Amino acid sequence: MKTLVISLVMAAAGMLNSVSAANSSQRFAYNSDTDSTGVTTEYVYKVSEDGLYLYHHLKYRYIYDDSQRLLCKEILRWDAVSEDYLPSYALHYTYTADDTVSVELALWSKSDEAYTDVREKAVYAADAFGLTYQAYEYDVRHNVWQMTGEHEVEAMLMADR
Repeated sequence: MKTLVISLVMAAAGMLNSVSAANSSQRFAYNSDTDSTGVTTEYVYKVSEDGLYLYHHLKYRYIYDDSQRLLCKEILRWDAVSEDYLPSYALHYTYTADDTVSVELALWSKSDEAYTDVREKAVYAADAFGLTYQAYEYDVRHNVWQMTGEHEVEAMLMADR
């Protein structure tokens, strides 16, 4: 069941990326470093209009647990002044025994030199009827998570067929 939840989350993210890429006039090129756990680093380059040049754009760093589940995706943006990739934000993944996956978005804090500014999270939960998605934003003033959206996708699971 955990594999199914993760697969659904990754498929949804992939479809979103494909749709946004198809709607964009910007072209990108990718290069990845891998090891036994999977992709460890991915570089995203902007392709020049004439298609002859690549320009630094983003760098993704991935961290996995012992079960090879994604724990963190760190996004770094290219800074032309320092000519280096600088931390921007990170997605932290948490898995529970009841087949729930939580994804928290944390912005980089220069003062803390860490991803401590948690702003948003999404919770994906699979059940016998499909997948439930809940989106939250953090309300700093009241120190609570506020739900901003909820969707349920009804689908017969492959295991139930």
